Amino acid sequence: MTHHLFIVNPAAGKADRTEAIEKAVRSAKEQGDVEGEVSLYRTTAPGDATAYLTKYLRETEEEVRVYACGGDGTLNEVVRGIYASGKENVALGVVPTGSGNDFVRGFSIPESRFRSVRHMMKGTVTPIDLIRVTSEEGEEHVCINVASAGFDAAVCRRMQTFRRLPMMGGSMAYNMALVRQFLGHLGHKFQVFGDGKPMKTPNKDEYLFTVVANGKYYGGGFCCSPKSSLSDGLLNLVMIESIPRAQFPGLLGPYRKGEYFEKLEGRMLHKTVKTVEFRGETPLDMNLDGEIIALKNPTLVVLHHAIGLILPE
Repeated sequence: MTHHLFIVNPAAGKADRTEAIEKAVRSAKEQGDVEGEVSLYRTTAPGDATAYLTKYLRETEEEVRVYACGGDGTLNEVVRGIYASGKENVALGVVPTGSGNDFVRGFSIPESRFRSVRHMMKGTVTPIDLIRVTSEEGEEHVCINVASAGFDAAVCRRMQTFRRLPMMGGSMAYNMALVRQFLGHLGHKFQVFGDGKPMKTPNKDEYLFTVVANGKYYGGGFCCSPKSSLSDGLLNLVMIESIPRAQFPGLLGPYRKGEYFEKLEGRMLHKTVKTVEFRGETPLDMNLDGEIIALKNPTLVVLHHAIGLILPE
């Protein structure tokens, strides 16, 4: 029998959605739409979802469908918990209640279908890839959507400060952090290797940023990797050279829409690879699904079909 486990982050988005999710779950059960046990866990602090889920999954032998109810940060915590448990009889569902919800933007399925508890509980499972990130010291992380370094990682670090302000949602916080970082340093130096081969843009060894993408969107709606596929066993590596400050505002529109490849032709690199290595003299701030972690010489590897994703009915 399948166990449907809802991991709800009450702090995600503009309002606590716990009661609404509980009501939707009860309704689905009463109408006979779903079979099996259903439970809900309400997180209490950052990292709580990962800790709770890892322990729970290691102690059960039942088939579990875990639904991440929150934003992209909640999704990342749930993915890390599933991965850390080592269990294979687990499927991941996403019920987006955050302010960014970038992961679900990359599907042709309307976001409203993901928000529907009933449609999610009756959904089908398809295998997708993950990204494993390992530092030189052996520190290991996993992400499902996008990893990046450079300007946008610096923006994400600043974004955490803006998100603490009242009425500052994911997209607005990202845009405010972007403007603030724009007034600072734009170029970043590090070496990049794809499948063991040096990766460089045509003209410079200083980069605005480098993206290693499994999904398409991040940062509250920016289509950083329009050609990505979640299930092809490949990572999309995008490297953009540092550009003059005066040209930066003109890049934002095309970058948000995923239409920047032609605009930056000759000033960027795009490759599909299975591994990406960053090398430098100091730890590098890596943006892993919105979480900023300083890592020494990280290596990123695609884990093909490492998790089952529930797509709504």
